Amino acid sequence: MNLERLQLKGMLAESKKKFRALDTECSGLVLLLRSLLNPYEEVLKLDTEKISVSVERLSNAQNEMRELSEKIKKLECELE
Repeated sequence: MNLERLQLKGMLAESKKKFRALDTECSGLVLLLRSLLNPYEEVLKLDTEKISVSVERLSNAQNEMRELSEKIKKLECELE
């Protein structure tokens, strides 16, 4: 097996690992947001600062996942 192919496989494995980690983080953020946005709690008691930070992180992670998904597709195509 040539060196370039091994490098591509390493990059693919690294990208998939990061994608899974981001996916896990996003799942946790969704659960956190659900608990922070409790519909049975008074609106004035909602921690909007924490909600805002969590939504921002979720958005950033989602964008990273989109980029990684494209990168993974390209790497898989190159390995075929």
